[in-house]
Amino acid sequence: MIDTIQQSLISEGLQEARQLVQTMKQKAYKLANTDLLKRISELEDTLRSIDDVNNISTEALHIEKCSLKALIDTAYQMYHLYFSRQDICFSSYVANLHVRVDKMSFFRMFFSLVHYMGKHADPDEDRFISIEAAAYNAQTIAMYIEDNGLYPTSSADIFDHSFKRRITGAISGVGLAAIQQWAHSVGGKVCPVDKVGTGLKLCFLLPGML
Repeated sequence: MIDTIQQSLISEGLQEARQLVQTMKQKAYKLANTDLLKRISELEDTLRSIDDVNNISTEALHIEKCSLKALIDTAYQMYHLYFSRQDICFSSYVANLHVRVDKMSFFRMFFSLVHYMGKHADPDEDRFISIEAAAYNAQTIAMYIEDNGLYPTSSADIFDHSFKRRITGAISGVGLAAIQQWAHSVGGKVCPVDKVGTGLKLCFLLPGML
């Protein structure tokens, strides 16, 4: 669980940061400084993502039957400007499947993964995120998320340190434990998939039906 006192402190800090950003934006408009306005827009994206992550509930709030394809399409519509700004290609291959999840925490969790790629993956390389889903068994849907991002790595072992940090330490500040608790709260689980080459691979096993 994310500590509520920590959440409050982060929220207060975010409020102060937003006020400062608004002041900077007004000055940038007066100066007609387009480069500064672009930087401010990126900073606003970062603040929004921090707020999203800070408000993720690791307990499902309202579990309901949802079309997985509709969820992913909606998530893309919510974040397509971010994808475009970061030059990230997105694709999904999802059949007519239904899952039982909490919609809002699904969207926030999705963005926390996406934002890591936008922030840390090498911007000079092609970057894509793909999602595939299929029936795992009669009661479970497997949703496989993959990104091909090139991240700072170490050759110490097969799982480089940056990958370990992202998977077992923190994914955009949330941490695998929080994601696992969220998945568990809807009756599913999340499994880090062995690294193949580069990028992040996760498999969510979620309660669902065809």
